[in-house]
Amino acid sequence: MAAPTAAPPATADPPAGERAATGLLARAHAAGWLLLLPALVALLFLFVLPLLTVVIDSVTDPSLGLGNYASLFTDGYTLRVLGRTLLVGLVVAVVGVALAYPYAYAMTLVGPTMRGVLVTVVLVPFWTSMLARNFAWLVLMQDGGVIQSFLGLFGLGGVTLLGTTLAVGISMTQVLLPFLVLPMYSAMEQIDGRLVAAGQSLGAPRMRAFRRVYLPLSAPGVVAGMSLVFVLALGFYVTPALLGSTRSAMIAQVINVRAKELLDFGGAGAMGIFLLVVTLAVLGLSRRWAGQGGPAVAAGSPPARSRTGGEQASEVRPWLRVHTTIVGIVLVAPTLVVIPMSFSSAETFRFPPDGWSLRWYQELFTSPEWLAAIINSLQAGIYTALFATVLGTTAAFGLARLNRRWRGSMNAFLLSPMIVPHILVALVVFAAFLRLGLNGTLIGIILAHTAMALPFVVIAVTARLQGMDGRLTFVAASLGADPVSAFRRVTLPLVMPGILSGAVLAFVTSLDEVVIALFLQAPGAITLPVQMFNSVTVQIDPTISAASSLMVVLVSVPILLAQVVGGRRQRRSTR
Repeated sequence: MAAPTAAPPATADPPAGERAATGLLARAHAAGWLLLLPALVALLFLFVLPLLTVVIDSVTDPSLGLGNYASLFTDGYTLRVLGRTLLVGLVVAVVGVALAYPYAYAMTLVGPTMRGVLVTVVLVPFWTSMLARNFAWLVLMQDGGVIQSFLGLFGLGGVTLLGTTLAVGISMTQVLLPFLVLPMYSAMEQIDGRLVAAGQSLGAPRMRAFRRVYLPLSAPGVVAGMSLVFVLALGFYVTPALLGSTRSAMIAQVINVRAKELLDFGGAGAMGIFLLVVTLAVLGLSRRWAGQGGPAVAAGSPPARSRTGGEQASEVRPWLRVHTTIVGIVLVAPTLVVIPMSFSSAETFRFPPDGWSLRWYQELFTSPEWLAAIINSLQAGIYTALFATVLGTTAAFGLARLNRRWRGSMNAFLLSPMIVPHILVALVVFAAFLRLGLNGTLIGIILAHTAMALPFVVIAVTARLQGMDGRLTFVAASLGADPVSAFRRVTLPLVMPGILSGAVLAFVTSLDEVVIALFLQAPGAITLPVQMFNSVTVQIDPTISAASSLMVVLVSVPILLAQVVGGRRQRRSTR
């Protein structure tokens, strides 16, 4: 009788629930890539490929090799401009820290009401047009202006500011101060103030305890703020062009001349790529340094700055009160100048005005050139907000569905336009659109602004998605809702504040952007910031004072409305 044959070994099939979960996860990843695809393609054609073209031009135009890069360090003029740009960026960062650190520290000491006032003062520059702020500094620093008159009280009335590197540095410091205050305050509010008191109780004087305990703990915020301000200062164009001169030119002005007037894309590209390399190096080093230490709190207790509505303010010393007041005045000074100037009856830039009139508002809304610029800006802003919101929102949902291995790299790619110096972005767009015939067209400006605004939408929507309980959609599905209904009735209302915030940021980014619009301008495609820039550099037109006030309103009102709507939605959700 034959022996029975051995049965083949049984293969252990995964449970049905595990197979279903794996299938759902795979479909989620596939859906994530599909949602990401439109934004990735947009950035690829609007940003990455043009950037690669500039890189290629920098080593092939006019001849193959590294001659354009070698000239950066051998040509005397270019080397001086590079050195001046790096020095101004460093000085602005250092002086900014000296001004911002005590202000941020004061924000951690005062009560909630006063802290709200100080935070609002810091945010005022974000709500004020860049060109409006520079116009205000131009008025304040001109010969016979307020600052020169003030210096005259100390026997320095003959000092000329306008057209100097000092004027550029002062304006850049004021513009970039919020980028220093906010990271520092974010780090300081996590430090338990009792640590300094503990150091004093061990016999250390107050200043030594502050220097040995508090200062190291706040260092990550200082490093983050300084590095951000330094790299932003490298790409400044508008401020040096309006307040400086050709004798004190910075690298962005030279790039503009080489690209637009000389069509030397190789030399301009080498300068832009050099700025990008410096930017990446500074950001990389600052991230490494800032990551070596972090804020600390006393064990077993919440951070001292996590206060309730009944918190008590700590003692603020008189010198700190004076310093905070002076910095607050510096932050809001441009806004306080722009609005009164718009009602001046004089035909020159003079503050305070000698007389009052509405003539410049009448000129603003009756002049064909100014009206066309306003309409172009509103059209560009609306279309940019629409395109960037759709692309950024779908990309944020796509990122949420990717696994961690890909999520970080894709997020970095989507945010890459934010870390590239602004003047390099303008050069990249100008060189690419010149070949495509999009220069001098409104659609070209809209496409370029979409690439710039996309990261803001991604950040706003992603932040909202991270704060949402993902189990809510499964609850809706368990109650019989199909995926479309669950998205429309549950997910979309919860994410809507982030989408609206992203749309507002995209609109404001386009509305206030001037460097790219300057590169792409043509008689039929002049935006309001470009018209304002030309009204100072090409012709002296006091209508810019009314236009500056209009820009303050157009920039600040959407942001304030978004905050009000977001606050109401948050209060409703907590009831």
